[in-house]
Amino acid sequence: MSKDNNEKFSICYDNNICNFHKYTFSPAISFEFYDLHSEDTVGGQHKAMNLFRIDFTKVGRFECEFPDHTFSFRGENEITMMATEENEKWILGSSFPLDVYIGCALLIKLDKISNEDKLFLEKFHIDISELISTMNLNNKWYKFNDTNKLLDLFNDIYKAHMISNAELILLKSLEMLVFISNSEFHHRLTKKNSQYFSGDQVKKVKTIHSIITKNYNKKISLEKIVSENGIGYSTFNKIFKNIYGESPYQYLKKTRMNFAAQKLHESELSILEIAVCVGYSNPSKFSDAFKSIFGLLPSTFRKQKNGME
Repeated sequence: MSKDNNEKFSICYDNNICNFHKYTFSPAISFEFYDLHSEDTVGGQHKAMNLFRIDFTKVGRFECEFPDHTFSFRGENEITMMATEENEKWILGSSFPLDVYIGCALLIKLDKISNEDKLFLEKFHIDISELISTMNLNNKWYKFNDTNKLLDLFNDIYKAHMISNAELILLKSLEMLVFISNSEFHHRLTKKNSQYFSGDQVKKVKTIHSIITKNYNKKISLEKIVSENGIGYSTFNKIFKNIYGESPYQYLKKTRMNFAAQKLHESELSILEIAVCVGYSNPSKFSDAFKSIFGLLPSTFRKQKNGME
């Protein structure tokens, strides 16, 4: 394999700025780290180039629309694996529902693998083509839901990245491929697949999300809003959690408490007035909710924040 090429760069697309850190081990094999923060969650379309990849999300969530117009989501500490065919759009659309994404990926360009790469991988009994065929990886991803081993490897890779240790990143990547190539692991994985949702379902859930976040300071009936948008309540809950990482009620509570924290820090409104602003008529219930999110009562939070200035 060729000498490592370690480079940092930023890409701006659709008002998103994503910082990349890329380690290139050969024309075919590389490892990328991503750090994106934006108020515009829209990503874009992606073409494949005969690509095999394993992705890990450290912070945030990634939404993927596949060629058959179904959606799936990768959240914090989740890992997905996929392979794609040449010149096919492997993602029709992507977005970052929480406006932040920090993650990394091992990428192998299948049409760029040299004989040297193959001989190198064969030393570790790794055959990417056989892995793709065995796992039937085609234009969708498989999500690893039940293995701490891969999580440990990705965490080790992040530690290596913090000290720019390319050799250790490569070593841990190889260890990952060896683990995934294990036939027993294949058998377990092929019985599990990611959850996929129709575009119509996802659109309805996002519409409801917009309604409840715009009305966070009001008492609302979530069940009524869901019913009015023509989707079953259990289905709504499942998809909402896939998109945003938590239940609708927990998400709404965090939204309210984050606004309350801002007001406690920046305004002179009383705690009762702030409670009313975020839809709580009972200050005691507001204080309990606030403490459940921030670990402090509103009065203590305000004192600490003001004392820091």
